[in-house]
Amino acid sequence: MSPNDAPTTNIQRTTGTSTNGVHYRAMRWEDLDDVTACFDRVWPQREGIAGTPLALLIARYLTLHYVEQGTWANIAELGDGTFAGITLVRVEGHPTLFPQAHDALEETRALINADPRGAQMLDMFEHGFFVREDILEEDSDVRADTQAELELFMVNPDVRGHGVGRALWEDLLGALRAMGVRAFFLHTDSSCDYGFYDHKGLVRVAERIAADHPEDADLTEGLNTDDQYIYRADLNNTALTGALNPAQDEVRGA
Repeated sequence: MSPNDAPTTNIQRTTGTSTNGVHYRAMRWEDLDDVTACFDRVWPQREGIAGTPLALLIARYLTLHYVEQGTWANIAELGDGTFAGITLVRVEGHPTLFPQAHDALEETRALINADPRGAQMLDMFEHGFFVREDILEEDSDVRADTQAELELFMVNPDVRGHGVGRALWEDLLGALRAMGVRAFFLHTDSSCDYGFYDHKGLVRVAERIAADHPEDADLTEGLNTDDQYIYRADLNNTALTGALNPAQDEVRGA
């Protein structure tokens, strides 16, 4: 298998062109640049960094942080190849999709670290934001009763309201069930459309409200003040595939 090929699977997923002109397929390594560019649009960096080459490097670093762990990923694209969205999950006991992601992550990290502003951002993520995520997981003990984590769920802002988020979500649930997953969890925060998960019947099993934890400011300089949440999904819950209206299809991400 070449390093650019994702492992094949027998999991059923939406294929072909739907009535809204969107095609769904497995992620390929060459999709990384498109995913990164969309990540930069959905979660832009702070003033002074947004719109700069450094911002795109940070988006690539964060994208690779999730891709490195991913074992299954579904891409949505328009008929002309325009990236429309992604779901990326890590399932326990399954091989990662892209072994080369680790080296790519380290190379990107080195480029970011060469800029003092980038070094500060890396410190904020690695010694602040990710640390708070670990605290939430420990508090909820969510890994003990789940077999998977939704690492990334993102829809291109240009195609929201056209059913892309719904199709990606339904494909995700079908794939996880076929892999024998009984429950999964995800991290999200107040910068995301977390109401989507409430609507879909997921249970919020942990939260860290920034205003209640002023000590978080001591973790690292510049740590953001978003509230952080963990949601858990039981795949026996039929509400997970409930109907969506266009507003509830506008997923920003997990």
